[in-house]
Amino acid sequence: MGRAAKEYVLRINLKSGTEVRRFCEVHVNGDDVYVFQPEKGAITKVSYHQSGQRHLKKGAGPAMFTMFTMMLDRPRWIETEEPCWEKSFENFARLFPYCSEPATDIFEIDLPNPSDTTISFAQVSIGRFFSPPGWELDGGTLTTPQQRVFPVPSSPSDLSICVRVLQLAVV
Repeated sequence: MGRAAKEYVLRINLKSGTEVRRFCEVHVNGDDVYVFQPEKGAITKVSYHQSGQRHLKKGAGPAMFTMFTMMLDRPRWIETEEPCWEKSFENFARLFPYCSEPATDIFEIDLPNPSDTTISFAQVSIGRFFSPPGWELDGGTLTTPQQRVFPVPSSPSDLSICVRVLQLAVV
């Protein structure tokens, strides 16, 4: 089964030395956005539909939650960005190897070194304008060491996908 002609696929890979694993993939068909994390045991999927409805599903079971968002959250009305998915990197060993699966775009993240004071994670957002988040509060600091925006040419709403690596440091 091949991909639909208008489907956009972004693969986000996690790299440690020469080992490259499939961290997540983003599929956009029209203005419907699906973020998958394939890992040994189950696939986690978040869907964000042009109607504004969101679903989270793990494995073959039923959707874990369904949330109807306000009309302003519909993709065609997003003015800045809407975070869709985020995940830390501790599951690297459970991820499948990357074997040059086809994609429209690929983003590769170098696996950060383990730390007792810092948690690193990736965030996927959809929208039009993206501003790297960052703050400092009560001894904690959130920084954005890496961010890249991918335009989705087939999106009727001219959506883009933003992938960030975020670091939360606690003193």
